[in-house]
Amino acid sequence: MNHLATPFRTFFIAAGACASACIALWYLALSGRLEIASELGPMGWHAHEMIFGYLGAVLVGFLLTAAASWTGLPTVGLPGTLGLLALWIAARCIHILDLGIPGSSWLECVFFLTAALGIGIPIVRSKRWNNFIFVVLLVLLGVTDASVHLAASKTISAEWGLRGLWIAIDVVAATILVFAGRILPLFTKNALGLAAVRAKGPLDFANIAALGILMLVHALALSARIEAVVWAITGLLTIARLYGWGGSKTLATPLLWVLHLGWFLMGAGMLLVAYALWQPHRLAPASAHHLLFVGGFGVVTLGMMARVALGHTGRTKVASRLATASFALLLVATAARLGASQLSPARYLDGLLVAALAWCAAFLAFLWTYAPVLLAPRSDGKPG
Repeated sequence: MNHLATPFRTFFIAAGACASACIALWYLALSGRLEIASELGPMGWHAHEMIFGYLGAVLVGFLLTAAASWTGLPTVGLPGTLGLLALWIAARCIHILDLGIPGSSWLECVFFLTAALGIGIPIVRSKRWNNFIFVVLLVLLGVTDASVHLAASKTISAEWGLRGLWIAIDVVAATILVFAGRILPLFTKNALGLAAVRAKGPLDFANIAALGILMLVHALALSARIEAVVWAITGLLTIARLYGWGGSKTLATPLLWVLHLGWFLMGAGMLLVAYALWQPHRLAPASAHHLLFVGGFGVVTLGMMARVALGHTGRTKVASRLATASFALLLVATAARLGASQLSPARYLDGLLVAALAWCAAFLAFLWTYAPVLLAPRSDGKPG
């Protein structure tokens, strides 16, 4: 049981289950076969569960595990990991069942703030201040989650809830771009035996700074034209960062090309969001949003979970055929979701069904492949 104290194990399983179950429920709700009772409303529930549910679990699992590695100090241990997981599961149940328990909607805010404390204490004790940005980002996820719930209860305006949701999206993007931006080139260099990859420099800092400006744009609700420009700059910088990371050499290595492709799709999604804001009559905003969310966040996080699940359990870092199929299925889901927005209203649900089936199949394949690995001790007998 001690190996389950390493947070990525349980949280990756929880994230995979959340990703598949929530999209299945969302499609059933859209097609009129299910009623979602959440106070957030069906659309609000869908956005909330993907951002704070699925992505929240992935990021907390990553960061709690990474912080112990960065600092050489424990983060939350087995009781803390199980306690955080219980908070996360309780929040999922409450959001779908709308149990009406006073104060229950704040459980998830407590989850993010407790996770921030879990990584913050060892970071402060070890004086690894370059990692303190992740503490701030987790706190921001807790604060923005609170704004969504306050808007749902009409304590604050719906506009502020929407601002909070978009700032949370910015926070997710920032977390991925900082975290994955550190390890993606390193993974590529080590796996392929490259002599060198592009070192961190002004381009990387400019990318994160652009995201910080985007958060400010969303917080102040500036004009769509200004927002479009900042999205475009952020997207271009995100794609430009791939230069020098050896992506062209990864085609024979699924655990690497999925990360490079997911990163590219994040940048492309940002550019498409900019275009949709600039020319809303030419492109459905949902298409742009889902290229970023499904193709970008989805592909990168699925690839990262697959890579970490093998590397941190002492297994050989080679994707199985089923794991590789899960990456391909997520790309099918991305294409189908983009296409669905362009179909006639009569065929819209058909496009969504293809996207939902491909998405759910991808994460079920992930669970089938990696849940046994995540639940078992390390193959090399080491702790963790």
